[in-house]
Amino acid sequence: MSLTIRPIEQKDVESCGKIGYEAHKTISSAHGYPSEQPSEEFGIELIRMLLGNPNSWGVLAERQDKILGSIFLHEFPPSPVAVIGPLTVHPTAEGGGIGRKLMDAALSHAHKHNHDQIRLVQSPSHIRSFVLYTKCGFNLREPLFLMQGQPLNSDNNRSARLVLDDNDISVCNELCKSANGFSRDMELRQAVDQGVAFMIEQDSAVTGYAAGIGILCHAVAKSNEDLKTLIANASTILGPGFFVPARNYEIINWLLENGFQIGWPANLMTIGPYQEPLMPFLPSLTY
Repeated sequence: MSLTIRPIEQKDVESCGKIGYEAHKTISSAHGYPSEQPSEEFGIELIRMLLGNPNSWGVLAERQDKILGSIFLHEFPPSPVAVIGPLTVHPTAEGGGIGRKLMDAALSHAHKHNHDQIRLVQSPSHIRSFVLYTKCGFNLREPLFLMQGQPLNSDNNRSARLVLDDNDISVCNELCKSANGFSRDMELRQAVDQGVAFMIEQDSAVTGYAAGIGILCHAVAKSNEDLKTLIANASTILGPGFFVPARNYEIINWLLENGFQIGWPANLMTIGPYQEPLMPFLPSLTY
């Protein structure tokens, strides 16, 4: 029986959301950590949100009118990076090549839109997905830990303030370019609109900024002390926590000493050109 790959429509939201929830629950339950999708309602609303995002593109796989999985590809103009996720396949349909067909569709769409830098965040406990992504050409770049805890609501004598205007955004973008080779202007502007973006200034120079502190947020800093200041000045942690590169022992240890716990591990994986970040950073769930 042939498999059909087609665009996700509004009538598919509930089915795709439920599959996403079941897929994440199966993996997290097997390894004893909380699911990234805590309820069916969360999974359904996630699909609904992504379907309404003009910068997101989604397709599903179905056989005989039964939906078996879905995938999304996201753009973040003017960033050259395209991001895949979530890719979910119903647990009863795993191993049938559905994930590969969905990945092929997403990668083909990315290449048609001239994206040669493609990224995703993978759950390392899900060996099947790691194998799939590796076979599709992805390289493991950064093991991550999701850090969970309460806002510290303190600082360490560095001046942190909200990102307020285009001039602030411009200097933050330049810092991001210095660290990563490109800016994340769209995400930063969204964080400014939400009132969660803030920056550090020392002697009239910007030494760090955060587009919020949370699982969908990112941050760049010139030093770990600046990164600590960004984290410590966050009044709210958005979502279930925030990712920290596992190799940044100093930040991980500092967070653990301040009452944070490790929620779950993850892997940042990429296809195409990749510049090793030149400064301490916090990645988002996307990249």
